[in-house]
Amino acid sequence: MTRVGAGQNTTGGTDLLALGQNRMAWLQTRQQVLASNVANADTPDYTPRDVTPFQPSLNADDVTPVRTNPAHIGDGDGSAETMARPSPERALDGNRVSLEHEMEQIADVSDQQHLVVNLYGKYMNMFQTVLGK
Repeated sequence: MTRVGAGQNTTGGTDLLALGQNRMAWLQTRQQVLASNVANADTPDYTPRDVTPFQPSLNADDVTPVRTNPAHIGDGDGSAETMARPSPERALDGNRVSLEHEMEQIADVSDQQHLVVNLYGKYMNMFQTVLGK
């Protein structure tokens, strides 16, 4: 029995709707992690976190995430894990959050979310065209 991975269908092609859904879940997780970094900008000895890149999850066939620590952020589908992101900047209290960098990353996530929504809309328009609606 062949298992179908995220974004793949049984005919060997790519399921764009599933891929878009996985990408949006990953972006949501990243947005939550970045918001947590901003919220902890004044926390002593806080190291900013980020999520693992989305690209490797495109080839995962059957990955079942396991929550090994209660402090891990869960996104429901396990499409991303968080990791510490070292920063060259360090405040006197040991905090390594750069608000400028975090805001750039948040803007990038927003742009990517808009792109995914637009692509989804175009894909749905193609279906409506084929169906004659």
